[in-house]
Amino acid sequence: MHNWFECKIKYEKMDEYGKEKPVSESYVVDALSFTEAESRLIKMLEGEIPDEFIVTGISKAKLDEIVPAEDADYWYKCKVILKDMDEKSGKEKKIQNQILVAADDFRGALESAENSLEQVLVPWEIHQISLTKVVDVMPYEAGGGAAEPELSKTDKDYIASEE
Repeated sequence: MHNWFECKIKYEKMDEYGKEKPVSESYVVDALSFTEAESRLIKMLEGEIPDEFIVTGISKAKLDEIVPAEDADYWYKCKVILKDMDEKSGKEKKIQNQILVAADDFRGALESAENSLEQVLVPWEIHQISLTKVVDVMPYEAGGGAAEPELSKTDKDYIASEE
């Protein structure tokens, strides 16, 4: 089971006019504790962000599923309602789930969320999709680092041809 944390950082970034501008970014990190989430975030961003940055906040992220996509520009949060029958009362009960979906646009987020929900046996409805400020998601890997993204067949063929 994943234990997701939303981590916020702040740093100075040079804009297109050469002026320093404060930037805030959010990352979702899979970790066992707040301390580990901060540690993993700092380790992963050391080479990515050229200047110093500070972690301004860490909070538990109430996410039930992450749906990644290669080359997607944005992360969308989808509020999904699962409808199930209560065995004792016989009444319909609604269970709310949050899914974080990587997509280029709203339509892509909707399609990815629907595809991930195809395997769900109970009826479901997507009630809300909203654009988040999440820049990246860092899943946990047994070795302690972030999981390496899988290469596409095209990338694997290209690497093989270069060797």
